[in-house]
Amino acid sequence: MASVRRFNKVKSSFLVLIVAFWPGLAFSDSSLDSLLNPPAAEQSYSNEIQNALLAHYSNWAGTRHKLGGTGTNGVDCSSFIQTLFQDKFQLRLPRSSREQMTMGERVDLSDLRSGDLLFFRTGPTRRHVGVYVGDNQFMHVSTRAGVEIAKLFSPYWQRHFITARRVGLAGITPSN
Repeated sequence: MASVRRFNKVKSSFLVLIVAFWPGLAFSDSSLDSLLNPPAAEQSYSNEIQNALLAHYSNWAGTRHKLGGTGTNGVDCSSFIQTLFQDKFQLRLPRSSREQMTMGERVDLSDLRSGDLLFFRTGPTRRHVGVYVGDNQFMHVSTRAGVEIAKLFSPYWQRHFITARRVGLAGITPSN
């Protein structure tokens, strides 16, 4: 009887590990290779976008969160994203994260590029937005730390993820 319980416990632990790493199971060797080694033109585009995002971050890092805020004395997530896309890409986005979530086209997490918008449900009616910067990280406005770069695949963000959207930065030369 003890060996049956031990087997069930091992079986349960194994299932928990499988579920925990489920996103990794979706990658075939070829899709993983394409993620790690994108074509040169796409990599150049992505590097330009990433550099523009990081330049914007250097001016805003640590700026505190302020609900409804729109400037460096306090900013909320959707205003931060709206300002970023206007300043760096001359692209006008709506003011609210709920409206921003309707822009562009849906993107799978396995196909993220720098500049893609990421949306999260952080409360029953609250939405949060950030922007993917590459290397499984995104920039956003945290209520605790202000403007920061966070790990996309942390348990918190994975649990609250809704969707990713690509808003048409192809062909746009970012201003640094």
